[in-house]
Formats: sequence, C-alpha cells, structure tokens
Amino acid sequence: MSKKKNRPHGHCCKICGEYKANEKFSGKGHAAHICKACSRLSAAEKAAAMDMNRLMSFPMRRLSEGEKKWLKAKMKDDCPEVAETAREVFNVCFPHAEQNALKKQQVINTLSFEVHTEVCDGYGDMEMADCRFTIDRKSRVITMTDFQAEGEEQSVTLEGGQMAKLSRYIVHTLEIFMWEQDYSLRPDEGDYAPFFDGEEDFFMEDLKNGLEVQPTKEPEGNPSWRVQVKYTNHTEQDICSYEDYMPDRPEELYLSLLEYFEPEDEVF
Repeated sequence: MSKKKNRPHGHCCKICGEYKANEKFSGKGHAAHICKACSRLSAAEKAAAMDMNRLMSFPMRRLSEGEKKWLKAKMKDDCPEVAETAREVFNVCFPHAEQNALKKQQVINTLSFEVHTEVCDGYGDMEMADCRFTIDRKSRVITMTDFQAEGEEQSVTLEGGQMAKLSRYIVHTLEIFMWEQDYSLRPDEGDYAPFFDGEEDFFMEDLKNGLEVQPTKEPEGNPSWRVQVKYTNHTEQDICSYEDYMPDRPEELYLSLLEYFEPEDEVF
C-alpha cells in the first residue's frame, strides 16, 4: 500500500497564508479561502497581506515576463512595506540591475588618467610607467604625456565610432564608475582612528593636558595612479591611489590606451 501524503490539517487562508482549523472560517469565508480574522481587514489591508505573502514566497529562478512585470509594479506600491519588500526581492533576483541601469546613464565627456607606478606590460614583465592620458569625447582626441621623456606629448584622433566604442568599453566592461567604491582609499567622514579604539581614558587625559588630536595627513608624493572623469550628465569622479600596485581594471585601461601610441608592426 502506498503511504498517505502528510497534508496539513485545516484550511488555508489566502490572505495570511496560514493553515487554520475549519472553525476559523465562516461558510462564505471557507469558500473564499479567507479566515474570520482576515475578513475583518479592509480591502487595502487584504491586498497588502496577499502581496506580502506572494513576495515572501517568490520563486528564486528565471522569472517569466508576467512575474517580472508584477514585481516591478509592486516596487511602486502605495504600501511602503510592500514596495520595500518588492525592491529587496528584485535586487535578489536581478543583482546587477541597478549597476546596469547606471551604465546606460554614464557617457564619458572627458577623462584624465595618470600612472606613476610599475605596470605589467602584458608579457609578464614589469615596467615603470610615468605618464598621463587624456580623452576628449567632443574632439575625439586621445593625448599621452610621457613624463619620462620630459613631458613629450603625442595625440591621436579617433573616428566617431572608435571613440564611442572606447567609451563603452571603459564604462560597460571596465566599469569605471564603480572604481570610486572599489579602489578609493580616502576615508569616510564617519571613520575614526583605530589607535584610540578602547583607549578612551588615555585619549581624554591627553585632552585635559591640552594636547590636540592631529588630523589625518594626506599621503606625501604623487599617487600611484589617478583618474578624473566628467560625464555628460554633469557628474564627476576623482579617484586616486597611493598603493604600490595597480588593480586589474586600471591596469587594463592603461594597456588599452597605450596601444593607440605603440608603433604598428612592420609587415615583411
């Protein structure tokens, strides 16, 4: 004989999502799948409760167009709790949606990229780089200033399609608009010096003795690399690093821009 399936006892309320005894339902409520407690709620409260139940059990898989449309609509729901939960579910289902939306908004107008550190040349060898690249979208000109050659400048004018392709590569592939979050070493205003963590008594004693806490000093010398970007939507970026190495994506940008100024291989 086959085993009986373990089914929950009672009846399920479609508003609160709970299984309750049959006594918790009226005659009409039993047919409508609404318990007595939920039947006392207003229409708006019932709708919000049903939306929350659906959101809490939303499938974590590839969504259909109907499910995606419903979820986006609930992100603008009048109920704050439903809207907030819908946004959280959307971010889980589409973790890169916000980042992809930013990519569509960011179009580089001008870019300045300075490098003053060792860089891998693509063959596994390290070489010292001391230069600055500038990009101007309007004039379609890329300029390289070589500080090792006493500030010698070289310029290249790209075609319209080439400049657009380069701009998309920097934004969409290298995701330069995220570098400020990933690579910026400037501390936030809310940061505190870890030296004084757990040393409140010592710190207060120094204040009583008239000692002043010195502000955090900016690192001396040139940064190892720095990028300044102005976008067509009037937003700006200014990121610099004093580390002795370059992360992968800034290094990729350096090698990509350097290719425009390397001599072409001779054909024999």
